[in-house]
Amino acid sequence: MQPGRNNYSIGYSLTKELLLTEQDIIEQAKNCGDENFIHNNEASASNTRFKGLIASGSAVSALFSAMLPTHFSRENDVLGLEMSFQFKAPIFPNRSYNMIWLIEDISGDMDKSGEVISLSGKIVDEAEVTQVLAKAKILLLDKL
Repeated sequence: MQPGRNNYSIGYSLTKELLLTEQDIIEQAKNCGDENFIHNNEASASNTRFKGLIASGSAVSALFSAMLPTHFSRENDVLGLEMSFQFKAPIFPNRSYNMIWLIEDISGDMDKSGEVISLSGKIVDEAEVTQVLAKAKILLLDKL
């Protein structure tokens, strides 16, 4: 393995568990500035179709997207280029989910301007039902 070289290929995946408590949901919504009651007021949230608190999309997308620089910066410098999310179903407290990213394409040249890594992502519940879909492009570089 050469330092500063892309050692990833199409089909490479990374996975991380997501398990948020009610307090996590409240704090993360507050920290990202999402004041919607569905993320911070259990009494009011219990009267909604969700029957309780759900995670803020802003907070979930931050946790999910942070997987990429955390992982890829272990071997290369990395910059985010694009990211999009589709929220298919809510993320509830005290339930286990898997956040999964899969490399779909690699283009460019590490010796020139770096390699663009295109990824698809999803968050699934324990029954493998998709809660969130995502797309991302990152740039791997020898040096920022």
